[in-house]
Amino acid sequence: MKKEGGDLKKVYGDIKNRAKGYDLGIVVSVFFLSAMGMLMVYSTSSVYALEKFGDQSYFLKHHIVYLFIGLVGMVGLMFIDYRVLRRFAYPMYVAGLFLLVLVLIPGIGKDVSGARRWMDIGFITFQPSEVAKFLLIIYLAHSLAKKRDKMDTFWVGCISHILMAGLYVALILLEPDFGTATILVVSLFGMLFIGEAKVKYLVILGVFSLAFLALAVLTEGYRMSRVLSFIDPWKDPLGSGYQSIQSFVAFGLGGFWGSGLGDSSQKLFFLPQAHTDFIFSIIGEELGFIGVLLIVSGFVFFVFRCLKVALNAPDVFGCYLVFGCTLLIGIQAGTNMAVAVGLFPTKGLTLPFISYGGTSLISSLGAVGMILSVSRAGIK
Repeated sequence: MKKEGGDLKKVYGDIKNRAKGYDLGIVVSVFFLSAMGMLMVYSTSSVYALEKFGDQSYFLKHHIVYLFIGLVGMVGLMFIDYRVLRRFAYPMYVAGLFLLVLVLIPGIGKDVSGARRWMDIGFITFQPSEVAKFLLIIYLAHSLAKKRDKMDTFWVGCISHILMAGLYVALILLEPDFGTATILVVSLFGMLFIGEAKVKYLVILGVFSLAFLALAVLTEGYRMSRVLSFIDPWKDPLGSGYQSIQSFVAFGLGGFWGSGLGDSSQKLFFLPQAHTDFIFSIIGEELGFIGVLLIVSGFVFFVFRCLKVALNAPDVFGCYLVFGCTLLIGIQAGTNMAVAVGLFPTKGLTLPFISYGGTSLISSLGAVGMILSVSRAGIK
């Protein structure tokens, strides 16, 4: 008995030592948001899944598989010293570039509604841009740390990073995926600012970037219609403004307390993409203002804890890595929720940790693993 008790104490001690240093706040917030994701994916997709596949748990089953893969990846990256990633920054950048080129090739990239953003690899429909954007963050974190002494120069500090990130942005725009491209641009400028690039250079380049993105909107009819429907969705209530209007209806029906979990009427084929891009709207309908507040608080808490990890990172690479990953997840979450309540035009972005979407969920959890690795190193 003593021996067994001693073995259990040893195992407990090993687990405790391994867990030491990981930011518990990040872990709790991610598990909370992921648990809410499972509940809401089932609630929002069950009717649609039954109609299309004859199995109301179809999307939930797939989501659980993606969540499991993502958690395994997160735990694996937690235990790997994040500094190892720096050695592979250039190969990772090239790998991301390769994936973004590959998805554009007819026959390899899957064409859905005129967009070629996915590759079908059997058990999962893979979205390369979701992985590539985090590979770019690893490269940028390495490059910013390496060129830290020259960050106040125009060419080395700003242009070199904008050109490297610009290749990713251009390829993503060709898919086309304007939402992800915009988030990458904003995250890039955020990282350059933290990397101590001169503000006057960032302002000048920011104006040019805004002009480029505006041109990308004006030259594509569907993007322009999204902007116009954002300004006044009731001008085309059955066309470009339909999704936004149905989202507003969902929030209106939810009120303060919500209609109750599983009792949404908007998910009954009124609101398109209820389990993906507009899952936040159904949260507002079923769980009301209280549910919305919980989700927003979960993301705010997650971002706050991640920024704390970035500030306590043992080196600048770790700081930039955490800051970049946090920017990507935080901006995407904020944008998704802003679209749902009508503050931004529709962009086709998922809500991290919550929406149905395999690649998005797995890559976001992988990013959390890298953040936790930096967290552990910062405590030592």
